[in-house]
Amino acid sequence: MILTGSLEGKKIVPAIIGPTGSGKGKICFEIAKKLGYSIIICDSKKVYKYMDIGTNKPRKEWRERVKYYMIDLKYPDEYYSAGDYARDAESLIKELFSRKERFFVAGGGTLYLKALFEPFMKGVKVNPDVRRDVEKEIEKEGLYRMWEKIKKIDVRRAYKISPADRVRIARFFEIYYQTGKTFSEIIEERNVEKNFIPHYIGIKKDRKVIYKRIEQRVYEMMEEGFLEEVKALIEMGYSLKNRALDSHGYKDLIWYLEGKISLDEAIKLTIKRTKEYSKRQVTFFNNYLNYPVTWIESNDNNEIIEKIIEILTGG
Repeated sequence: MILTGSLEGKKIVPAIIGPTGSGKGKICFEIAKKLGYSIIICDSKKVYKYMDIGTNKPRKEWRERVKYYMIDLKYPDEYYSAGDYARDAESLIKELFSRKERFFVAGGGTLYLKALFEPFMKGVKVNPDVRRDVEKEIEKEGLYRMWEKIKKIDVRRAYKISPADRVRIARFFEIYYQTGKTFSEIIEERNVEKNFIPHYIGIKKDRKVIYKRIEQRVYEMMEEGFLEEVKALIEMGYSLKNRALDSHGYKDLIWYLEGKISLDEAIKLTIKRTKEYSKRQVTFFNNYLNYPVTWIESNDNNEIIEKIIEILTGG
């Protein structure tokens, strides 16, 4: 798995990507099972323990047949950034190459993909006290005022962050207060090249097919016990203050349990937010990856599996 020519020396890592609702979980499982590959999951929520149904983690029977990496790494109240993921996944990839284990990356975590495969700022370790102080400041000032502060400190970064993006606003101030340097300054200092590059293989289905699958999947999740999973997380002491739970599905069901909306409204909100997220993923894949994507355009999973296997095996 070594490129030749001007990129000689950089190992190629296959990465199967696709938006939520494209069926990539089942597709990747079938491919890995047939070829004897392991799978490195690239997903910002699957790294958390106890969040299984709502994140659509690989099923138990799949894990008995295929080796999965980069899931169940952290508790929901632990901080884990894209930089942390990139560091850990890069170390894992080097290890897998060294022992000649066949694998591919699979997922739709947009920022995590960029962090793993493209020049990225090495993670800044933030003191937990600093993180708590930032959370208190956000609660007091509100997101928009905090974003306005970023504009005054680092205007380049400000216009890359939505005023409603709590995670990135918090991360900016954590780094700023910890180091005394702006995000842009840190990036310039710590930007590092990778010694491997991705071969992106993208799953592309009709949007109406994806949206229908999302609707079906949300109702299946409810039947599988998604609400019970959320109740259990709350009973363990987790809440929307934990970034892991501040996402579609979990947030909506917590709102239901808090009496803010009905269960029907929570389900509809989950479907709506998931469709919106899936659409953003497609936009990201089409516009913001620095390496080309080999798209497999089909609504038939078997055809997609066959074509991806051909790419992976050179058939």
